[in-house]
Formats: sequence, structure tokens, C-alpha cells
Amino acid sequence: MIDLTDPAFWSNPYPVLAEARSQHPLARGVDGGLIALGFDAVESVLRDPRFLTTDLLAPRGITEGPIAEWWGQVMFSANPPEHTRLRRLVSRAFTPRAVESLRPRVVQITEELLDGFHGDTVDLVAEFAHELPIRVMAAMLGVPAGDHHRFATWTADLGLVFSSVHTPELLAQLEAAISGLNAYVAELIAVRKAQPGDDLLSGLIAAEADGDVLSETELVAMVENLLFAGHDTTRSMLMIGAALLLSHRDQRALLSADPGLAAQAVDEILRFEAPVLGSGRDAAEPLDLFGVPVEAEETVTTMSLAANRDPAAFDDPDRFDIRRPGGKLMSFGQGIHYCLGAALARLEGQVAFPMLLERFPHMELAVEPAWVPYASIRRFEQLLVTTA
Repeated sequence: MIDLTDPAFWSNPYPVLAEARSQHPLARGVDGGLIALGFDAVESVLRDPRFLTTDLLAPRGITEGPIAEWWGQVMFSANPPEHTRLRRLVSRAFTPRAVESLRPRVVQITEELLDGFHGDTVDLVAEFAHELPIRVMAAMLGVPAGDHHRFATWTADLGLVFSSVHTPELLAQLEAAISGLNAYVAELIAVRKAQPGDDLLSGLIAAEADGDVLSETELVAMVENLLFAGHDTTRSMLMIGAALLLSHRDQRALLSADPGLAAQAVDEILRFEAPVLGSGRDAAEPLDLFGVPVEAEETVTTMSLAANRDPAAFDDPDRFDIRRPGGKLMSFGQGIHYCLGAALARLEGQVAFPMLLERFPHMELAVEPAWVPYASIRRFEQLLVTTA
């Protein structure tokens, strides 16, 4: 039994997850819902076409209004054949070659952010992790440089929609975020239709596959999908990665001495502290999952935190080691919903972490960061560091 409503779980989930996983690849939440913990169990659920994307909002009491409408339109909430169609129209922008072409721009943005650090104490959440992914996505979409602050707050607020506990104040915050984002994106699309460029947004407007194009509503939803997915999870990966490197001096020294370890370091960060708790899938039909009967329409929550620390999949999984050989992770999901922006997120980390350590070799944590409870996209409110 795992209690996701217990604040103590969110400060250190691993002992609870390890104990439950040692007994069976599946567990139950306090609400009776199934939770996949073992690496093989999580992968099975994510890859099995009999499991469909679940409605994450209805169990949280959100069944109508602007938030429910937004969730019903974004690509990562869709199932085949609609998901297949939408992903085909946008996937060309995220090929490895297309992403790698962004490296010089990511380097430039990272340099600009590091140049902006002032004073002996810096908040790496506000001044680095929050800014880098939104500026990269803004550059991709052709968003005016002065506007990224407007939608950065909206996309960060939307990440709270997946919190395990909702309050009236949070719902008001979410509705304000989606209202502001809807209006801004619609205006941005209108401008780009009148003045096309060579950016991703112009490409989405012109995108066609087998005679199919995105409708106006789909276009707004797709841009919001990319802004949200390209910002919030990468933001979490950057703040988590910085905290891990600063708190593990031996690993920090390895990366500082050999920036060529950046790709392995990013994957180990993603494994050791996955930015996303997991995801939900609904069984389309009755089935058996590791000896447990699953009813049609029953939801199974996959727990990437538990899968990535499964000793059956990783040697000494509770050790943070950036030299760990590469392997399959559950941090970006698996199957047809594998994160479209995985290569972009990895690129940002591969650029950012070595540059951060090189520029500020004496950086230290000023305060031990605290996890925000109930946030399924895991994060800190602040990451205060000293730079000298």
C-alpha cells in the first residue's frame, strides 16, 4: 500500500517504493488503484496497446471548464488513431538531426543566463532552470524575445494540474494560466500566419502529411503542448541535476574534468531522480498483469521513480554514478507516447551542466533544497547556491 497523499512520501519516496517493489511488481494506492513499480511491469504497461492514456483530471474532480477542455485537446492526452495523426504532423521538428542543429543556440542562451548571475547567492530555479528551456522553445517557435516571461509562468503553473491534491486556490491558478496561454498562442499564430518565417510555428502552420493538416484548434493545442512539455519537465531536470551534481562532489569532479561525460551524466540524473513521478494508463479490456487481474477501464499508474531504481534492471541502483553504462530508462516513458522532446531535453542538459560547472567551479548549495509535495512533475521552489 502506497499513500501518495502523505507529505513524507514526497520528501523521500524511495524507501517506501523499494519495500513495496520487493514484495511484488505492483502495489495499491490508498484509493485502491494499481501502481506499477517494477521495471518490467512499468515497461509492459507503457508498451502494451491494450493500455490507453488515462484521463488524469477526472479523478481530481476536473470534468468541465477550461482545464478539462485543454486536456482534451493536447496530444499527450490522445490515443490512436488521433495521437498517431497528430504526432506524425509534428515529429519532423524533433528528429535527432533537427535537435542537434539547435546546439549553438542552446550554448548561446546558456552563456547569456550565466552572464546574468549577480551577487554571491543565486537561485538556480528562477535564474537558470526556469529560463533555459523556455528560451530554447521560444527560439524554436519564433516567439519574440521579450515575450517568453509571459508564457513561462503559465506553463509552470499548468504543471501543477497533475498534483495529487487540488485546492480551490490551485484551480483558480490553473484556469488563469490556461486562459492567458490560450489568448497569447492564438495571437501568436495570427501574427505568424500573416508573416511566416523559418521557425517551428510557421512549420506547424504549413505542416501536411498525406493531405492532412492541423485545424486552428489543433494548432493552438499543439503549440501549448510543446510549450508546456518543453518547459516544465526540462525545468525540473535542470534543477534536479544541478542539485545532484553539487551534492555529490565526486561526480561533480568527474564531469568537470571530463565534459565528454555529459551525455552519461544527464541519463544518470534522469534515472536517479526522474523529473516525472509517472503516468496513468487505462485498460481497454480485462487482462492479467503480473498475476493481478485488471478490469476493463481500470487505471494503472506507472511509477518511473520505482522502475528506475529497480535492482533487477540496474546494479546498485541507489548509487548516483555518472559513469554508469547507458541503458533504457522510464523517465521519458516508452511506447507510442515516448516523449517527443527527449532529445531536446537531453541536449539542454548536456550543454548546461558542464558550462555551469566550468563557469562557477566553486559553486555550492547554500541551502538543502526541499521537494514540493504532491507535485507529479517533481521540483523545488528554490535552489539557492553560492557562486564563489
